[in-house]
Amino acid sequence: RRDVNGTDDYPINQNSGILGVDLAPAPEWKIFGNIEAAYADNSYLQLKPRHFQHYQLRSIYRYKSLATVSGSFDDLERRNDVLYLNHLDHVRSGSISVEAVANTHVNLNASYGYMDFFTRTDECYTATPAPLNAIPAPSPACQQNGTPYLADGYYDSPTQNGMFGFNVSAMKRLKAGLGYQITAVNGTTNAINPRQVPGSLQSTYQTPYANVMWTLSEGWGLLGNWNYYGYGEGAPAGPTQPRIFHGNVYTLGVHYEF
Repeated sequence: RRDVNGTDDYPINQNSGILGVDLAPAPEWKIFGNIEAAYADNSYLQLKPRHFQHYQLRSIYRYKSLATVSGSFDDLERRNDVLYLNHLDHVRSGSISVEAVANTHVNLNASYGYMDFFTRTDECYTATPAPLNAIPAPSPACQQNGTPYLADGYYDSPTQNGMFGFNVSAMKRLKAGLGYQITAVNGTTNAINPRQVPGSLQSTYQTPYANVMWTLSEGWGLLGNWNYYGYGEGAPAGPTQPRIFHGNVYTLGVHYEF
């Protein structure tokens, strides 16, 4: 709206608060956490969330000099529940990792992570012909040419990832390592286009690897690497076939330290 001086006036009142905590149950164990929340009675942009809650938790544990275990959790929840918008979204993630050092010759690290991005908002669209089960939109909700439809537009992409790496130097001149990484997505979305396919929302990407180095003399060594890259989409075939590819990369080189 405009005030008496003819300038734009769009009042927004917001209240927020934050609470943080640091704990040390034992000398080798630490915990950190935060909770933040906010609420606004209006928003300048219709899609901007008017209230949110943010939760964070981190922890780390060290067992002597042999192992370190760490974990984290993060959850951001946002809302704007006005009529014909009904927007909500969240970004949630959690992870745990372990690093172990048996001695100067052997070490192992592994981790697991999960992340989910979800959003849902009422959306208007037109389509000819109308998609199956299309819902005609009420006149106040959509102002578009043609016959508007109302959809519960959502997007959800829960993703898991994991990795491990193992390194060993059993001999003074020989060092070797191997590992594996994978990312898997099992997501869904509201496909208002009948030709739309899930694509990367239903996919797996994995990259195992191995390497070895032989020290010739002080500072010089021969190095060999193998990397595999594999990507595949697991959704049923639609207008386009699921994309699948893989590749092997071999590298031989000379390593020099200075």
